[in-house]
Amino acid sequence: MRSIDQKKLALRWKTEGKSYGDISKLLNITRNSAINLCYYKNKVMPKKRGPKFSLTKPQKLSMKRVIGKLKESNQRINSKKLKSECVLNISVRSIQRHMKRVGMLYRKVPSQIILNQKHKEKRVLLINEWISGNHLWEKTIFSDEKRFSLDGPDNWKTYTSQNEKSMRQKRQCSGGSMMVWLMTLPNGLLSFKVITGKFNSEAYMHMLKTSVVPILKLNFGEDFWFQEDNAPVHKSAKVRKFMRDSSIKVLDWPARSPDLNIVEDIWKIISDQVYDGPQFININTLSEKVKYVINDINRSQRQKVLDLYKSIRSRLCTVLFKRGGLYNK
Repeated sequence: MRSIDQKKLALRWKTEGKSYGDISKLLNITRNSAINLCYYKNKVMPKKRGPKFSLTKPQKLSMKRVIGKLKESNQRINSKKLKSECVLNISVRSIQRHMKRVGMLYRKVPSQIILNQKHKEKRVLLINEWISGNHLWEKTIFSDEKRFSLDGPDNWKTYTSQNEKSMRQKRQCSGGSMMVWLMTLPNGLLSFKVITGKFNSEAYMHMLKTSVVPILKLNFGEDFWFQEDNAPVHKSAKVRKFMRDSSIKVLDWPARSPDLNIVEDIWKIISDQVYDGPQFININTLSEKVKYVINDINRSQRQKVLDLYKSIRSRLCTVLFKRGGLYNK
C-alpha cells in the first residue's frame, strides 16, 4: 500500500503534465502503480461494530440494586443469579459484558479469618497481660491438629513448559485423609499423634492421659504452660476438669487466633515437604511420609522450631501495633 505523500506527489505531477512513465521513474515504482496512485482512492473500511448494547437504563439500575443487596447479605454474585433476580430477557453473556464494562471482575474470593472488634480487643488484652507479666514462652507447649489429604493441598503449584500439560488426579470425596495432632516442645522437638476414628472430647482426653501428660510431666514436672485453641473438643467440661485434676496450666487463648500459634508455621514446613512429590496411593503411604518428615525435623531441623519460639515476642508486638489485627509476615 502506497503512502499518502506518494499519492499527493503523483497527482501533482500528473496535473503538471508529466506522463505515467515519468511519475514511475520519479517515485521508483512501476507504471501500473503510478496509474493506480492517480486514479484509485483509498477505500475507507467501515469500523467494525462491537456487540449490541442490549441493557436499558432501568435494567442497569435494577442490577445495581440487586448487586448491593447481595453484597449486604454476603451472597454469591454471578450472571445467572442477576438474570433471574432482575428478570432480564437478555443472554448471560450480555450480562457478563456489562459487568466487565462497569469494572467488576468475576474471581475467586480468598478465605480469611474475620476478626470483629470484640475479637481484636480480647487479643490486645491478653497480649498486654502476657507482655506485662513477662510470660515465659520458653516454657510453653503449643498444640494443634491438621488434616492431610491424599490429593494434596488445593494450591499445589509447579512450573511447567508453555506447551506442557501437567495434571494431578482428583479423586471422588478427596480420596481419603488423615488427622495429626502435634505439640511443640521448648527444646525444639515435635511430638505428634496420628488420630484414628472420631476425634471428640473423650478421644482427646484419652490421648492427653496416655500420651501427652506423661511426656510433659516427665520433662517439665509442673513448670510449663499448655496452649490449645478454643475448639469444642478442647473446651468441654470433661477436658477442663481433667486439666485441673492433672495440675496443667492451660494458657488462656483468644478466639480466632491461629496466627499467634507457631504450630501453624510448623504445619507449613511439614506440608511443603509432605506434598513435595507424587500423589499418595493410600493412607498408609501418606502416614509414613508425614511421620518421616516430622522425625526428620526432630533430627536435623530443630533450629527452625527454636527460631519460631524466638519470634513470638516480636509477633505479639506486631499484633499490638495493628490494634489486634491479624499477624501477617
